[in-house]
Order: sequence, then structure tokens, then C-alpha cells
Amino acid sequence: MNAADDPAMMDLLVEVSDTLVADLETDALLQWVTERGVQLLSAQVAGIVLADARGVLRLLAAAPEYTEQAKLFEAPSAPPHWCFATGETLVDADLDDPDPRWAVFAEQARADGFRSVAAVPMRIRGEIIGTFSVLRDRAGPFSAEQLRLTQALANLATVGLLVKRDTGYRTVLAARSQHILMGRVAVERARGILAELLDTDTDTALQELRRHAMRTERELRATAIEVVRRLPTAGRGISTVPVLLVQAITMTSPLAPLRDLVRQRLSTGGLSGSALDSFLLAIHEAAVNAQQHAGGGWLWLWRHNGSVWCEISDRGPGLPAGFTIPDGSQDIRRQHAGLWLIRRICPDLRMTSSTSGTRLLLRRSLPAHSSGSPFADSGAAG
Repeated sequence: MNAADDPAMMDLLVEVSDTLVADLETDALLQWVTERGVQLLSAQVAGIVLADARGVLRLLAAAPEYTEQAKLFEAPSAPPHWCFATGETLVDADLDDPDPRWAVFAEQARADGFRSVAAVPMRIRGEIIGTFSVLRDRAGPFSAEQLRLTQALANLATVGLLVKRDTGYRTVLAARSQHILMGRVAVERARGILAELLDTDTDTALQELRRHAMRTERELRATAIEVVRRLPTAGRGISTVPVLLVQAITMTSPLAPLRDLVRQRLSTGGLSGSALDSFLLAIHEAAVNAQQHAGGGWLWLWRHNGSVWCEISDRGPGLPAGFTIPDGSQDIRRQHAGLWLIRRICPDLRMTSSTSGTRLLLRRSLPAHSSGSPFADSGAAG
């Protein structure tokens, strides 16, 4: 069967051609390659490592993005390093009985649930500059077709590093690698900052960072840089920052100081008068609910698309199945009065609840004379 007879292959060829002519940043293209590697090769993790100026292999892209397992590709004994050194495609179909060259890597990979690996070289004019690799959670050989597809994806990633043909590829590679690595460093720093602010682990902090990137329709890297550079800290102004406040809510912490801090940030964020007072009341009620019914939670406060937004989330048992906020005051039960009041103040309240927790998303429009959001041209949050 040729490509014209295979709809899936035709779709892939069209997507590849569109990707090559699109005005994509190199890191976005590399990320696309790893994501397609996971999808097309039925793998669980895919990664691209490139050699820096000293010849040290550094992870530049991985799918799923920023997972701890992807760091296996950087391990000194990993097959990608042997692939880089030899220039040969390397496959280990059963990590329970690994090649002695990467026995230490195999032990680590098995501990993370992986049973097979493949690595192919990335070449520029005959020189090996890095490798593209995939990990699978099952043992078994890679077919010849799968290895050809793996090499094709590696070649596509290489092309993405040569977008400026009038410039020496080493210069392009160094600049692109530095740009991508700075983004990865920013994400690592941001997740550490958020873990401390939210009093949680770094994996959960990364999930929250992803959520904020999605609701403001920004790339994860850009969101991380924003958090690292602009999140209000001691001695740093907050008049123009989009992220106004990230705070943990605990059972032991009094809410009065938090309420005062939120008031300050709402004021510097562009709200005043009755608009500020009513929005502050809604936020306070949401924080009280999180504290009383879930033992605490998290508060995010930010500006976006001409509004001030606040999300209060918790890890409580959630609301009863089929629960809806009462429409009239005569239907209010004591334990749900806060939600009724919040929706009265914020009619477009968005609420999601499950057995793993509840999230409330509140919005208040900024007045026309306010400086508003620096992202006024982007889509709505949520």
C-alpha cells in the first residue's frame, strides 16, 4: 500500500508539510516531533537531546512535556548517549535483559515502568548533533517501518534547526538551544516558586502552571517566565503585572490578612469602590468555603482580557452529585449560602466539582479607564 492509499499516512504527510512551512518557533516544532513520536510509535515517552558546545547532551524537548521520566534520556549510560557516540540506530527490545552497555539505565527505566527503548541519530552534513529516542512500557522489537518513521521524525527535528540556511548551522544550533534551554529553566524555576507559594509538591505545582497557561492562552514557557519575573515579591512593583497573587489557604491561617492582601492587589490591579468591595466579598466567601469544607485550598488572582480573575480551588470531597446553586434566597441552605452570594456577585461564575476537589472561577470586568490587561487582544480565560 502506498501513501496515497493510506488516509492516516496522507494526514501525516499533510501535517508535516504544513508544519514545515508554518512560522513556528523551533521549540514548538521540536515539541511537535516528540508528541507525534509518542502517538505514531505507540510509545509512552519521546525525547530529543542535543549536544551543547561542550558536547554534553541536553534534553530540549519531550512528550509528555516536563515529565520526570524524560530525564532518563540524559542519563550518561542511556542508549541516546551510545547512539550519539556511534551514530548508529540502537534498539533494546527487552530491558529486563538489557545490553550491558546501558545496564544502569535499564534498571532506572524498569523502575519507571518502561520495557523497551529505541534511539536514532540526528545528523547535519554527516555530523551527529543529537538523538531522538522513545520509551515504551512493553517489551518487543521495533519493526523496520517504525524505525524508519523514528528516523524521519528525527530528520524533521533536524530540519527545524536549520531554518536560516545563510547562517552556519553551529551558530543557529547554539542560539536555538540556548533559547529552548532558557525556557526549560524558567519552567523549573516557576514550578519551584509555585510549590513554595502553594505549599505543595513540584509535580502539582507544574499542573497548576499548565492550567494557568491554558486559561490565559499562553505558552507554558511564556507563562513560567511571567511567574518568575513578574510575580509580586518584596520590593517589586505590581502595577503592571498580570499575575497579581498566588497564595495557599490553610486551616490554621487566619483569612483577615489574606483578605487585606487581596484587597491591595485588586486595587493595584485596577478595581476600586463598590466593584472592588463586592469582588473581594465573593473571593472571601470562596476562601471560607475552601477552608471550612476542604481544610484549605489555593488562590490565584490575575488580570486578563480586560478583567480581573480569581480561582479558588481545593482538594475536598466535592459537592453532592447533581448539586446546583439555589436560584432564590428562600431555597438557600445554610451551608450553601456562600455559593449563592458568590454567584449573585459574579453571575458568570464557573464551578467544577468532583470527589477530588472543587474549583471556582470568578471574574470582574475592569473599568474602561483602567490600564486593564496586558493581554487584551487574547481570548477569554477559563
